[in-house]
Amino acid sequence: MTHLRAVDDPGACRFLRFHQSPSAWNPWYIAEMSRARQLFQSQLITVERIDHSRPVPDGDHADCESDRHSINFVERGRFSIMVGHGHWTVGRAEIFVTVPGMAYRCRQHATSENAAPGVCLDVCFSDWSRDPVAGVRVGALREHTPVVAVNNRRTYLQQRLAAHLIAGCDPLAIDLIAGELLHSTLADATSVSGRYKASQLGWYAHRVDRAREELDEHYARQHSLAGLARTAGMSPYHFARIFRELSGLPPHRYLVRRRLNAAAKRLRDRASVTETCYAVGFRSLSRFIHAFRAATGMTPSQFRSAPRVRESSTDSAPLVCFGSVVSRCDHRR
Repeated sequence: MTHLRAVDDPGACRFLRFHQSPSAWNPWYIAEMSRARQLFQSQLITVERIDHSRPVPDGDHADCESDRHSINFVERGRFSIMVGHGHWTVGRAEIFVTVPGMAYRCRQHATSENAAPGVCLDVCFSDWSRDPVAGVRVGALREHTPVVAVNNRRTYLQQRLAAHLIAGCDPLAIDLIAGELLHSTLADATSVSGRYKASQLGWYAHRVDRAREELDEHYARQHSLAGLARTAGMSPYHFARIFRELSGLPPHRYLVRRRLNAAAKRLRDRASVTETCYAVGFRSLSRFIHAFRAATGMTPSQFRSAPRVRESSTDSAPLVCFGSVVSRCDHRR
């Protein structure tokens, strides 16, 4: 858990100071340090891995105040979190959610005398991480603080994010995975019961990823559920259920989203509406216009002619803000 005042910045790392409250065990004011290593940063998100200082004795809590919107996964260790009069234990089965100004107290559990420090993977969102299409803003995390249960989809997204960070993949891919994670936290009501074993989740994730890559790279092709399931080595309806659970959308809606994404980029480059419709895989112009308007609130022609909110040589935020597909991102802070 982080988001405390930075007191040093030696390159890729920063050190965070938090204050351990006086207690019967230790009546003196103590400052402890945790190391935050930045793994990725874009206009939308910052991802850090936090190596916390060694666990403090029972009864001692660190007083903290968050300065950002964040979703935090515990990779090692367990923590007690106190917010107001509430108390939660956070480990690998929970996600810790913070918003700016949220005061909380945190204590890391010591499992043995020489317990290794706890480690957390923190995904921190800027105010640009919002989706004007769906009307969802990162500020909506306030309604989900401080703890959200891990489910199959969130575990899948955590693993995808970690794999992409290790591989050093396209920054856009990392932004979009974080966006899925944000929307999963805000809107995914999937039951936390029936969580898969790690080996089973890995088997499903590999096949869902292959199907997503096929839809992402060849969105203009005509795909069928049977064809995607056959490629995945699963029965069609089993594949559809697993795909929806892990990706958040059924295969057809995922494909429509991808096509609308591609359509927005073409329209912004001033391609014609008719040319765009058929180039991205729609076979009906009226259906394309209806789908585009339902997603953006504008017809393709209106979207094509609308000026950008801000033109800048450094304006590299993706066309699609997190979640529901396509929009001209509102770049006002």
